[in-house]
Amino acid sequence: MQKDGKPARKLYLQKNVLQAAQERISWLFSNFKNVVVSVSGGKDSTVTFELAWRHAQEIGRDVHVFFLDQEAEYASTIDIVRGMYARPGVVPHWWQSPFKMSNATSYEEPLFHAWGEGLKWMRDREPGDNSFKDEVPIKAHSQNCAAFYPMVEYAEQQWGADTALLIGLRSEESLNRYGAVTRNPGMEGVNWCSKSTGKALKFYPIYDWTFEDIWTYIGNESVPYNKVYDWMYVKGFRIPEIRVSNLIHENAFRCLTTLHEFEPETYDRLVKRCKGIHVAARYADEQTVFSSKKLPQAFSGWLEYRDFLLSTLPEEVRTPFIKRFAEQKQTTPTLKQQVKQVLTNDWENFVPVKQMDERPDTREKWMEIL
Repeated sequence: MQKDGKPARKLYLQKNVLQAAQERISWLFSNFKNVVVSVSGGKDSTVTFELAWRHAQEIGRDVHVFFLDQEAEYASTIDIVRGMYARPGVVPHWWQSPFKMSNATSYEEPLFHAWGEGLKWMRDREPGDNSFKDEVPIKAHSQNCAAFYPMVEYAEQQWGADTALLIGLRSEESLNRYGAVTRNPGMEGVNWCSKSTGKALKFYPIYDWTFEDIWTYIGNESVPYNKVYDWMYVKGFRIPEIRVSNLIHENAFRCLTTLHEFEPETYDRLVKRCKGIHVAARYADEQTVFSSKKLPQAFSGWLEYRDFLLSTLPEEVRTPFIKRFAEQKQTTPTLKQQVKQVLTNDWENFVPVKQMDERPDTREKWMEIL
């Protein structure tokens, strides 16, 4: 953000994004005692790790690598993270602590208790000292709510002011991500930095890379990457849908429709571990159960349909929806998004509703013209 509160303007440099990222990472190693890369197994964090690890090797430094394991992960994701941790000069921080996260596939089990004690996990925890397994003392654990972001914040707070936290976030993906880079500046003159919840600062060395830049670097440098991307491309997923996340995430559970083909053992374990998986695997790719594009014939309008869906929910899930929707517009475009939130069980508002005014009926106007 600029001092007047307006979004920062884009300035084009006389260098390519790879050169800029390498210079940023070199600067970070020169100015911080610890450099920590947060990885998810996705393409962007993979590239961020690769750039940081290669520079650390050149100057004889270690690089710390943090992975918050959500248990409901692709086996391919676990493989790529294990590959990172096996490299020389990597200090691993593999967190497998018990915590709750949203389950977009089930109203009956709206929260998935990853690594919950007494439960049969999808796989064993990682052996050795590189896996942090303790219960994390965060407020969300005492409430009926998900704890992914509190977990991340708690991890950030374990580092001091001498630490740079590297995150593979790119502003091209959405305005929200662009805002995440520019809205909360952590260091004057460094427009790719923001504050964390602790003393450490967060940096985004590839924030100005495009989708094409990422894959060009991976291809040119033969960087090991998550094979989930190959599978999704073959199955015809659109670019915004080709993403690596936990398997029951609001924006990613469509992957369940083909998971049994790509990773049958992962699918089998997930079905046994988590409720709602079989239904999502069957219907997530159709314009019916999880879609708000077409109003069912039994309802006269989107408000009636939304309220019917709300009436079928358990109270602890229904209440957050009702409170949030009461403050939003009752226009058709807004109501359709609210229905989408209910259908995907997004009661924690991870994919916020964009309040919109009524759209003119262009079909009626064209009928008059014709």
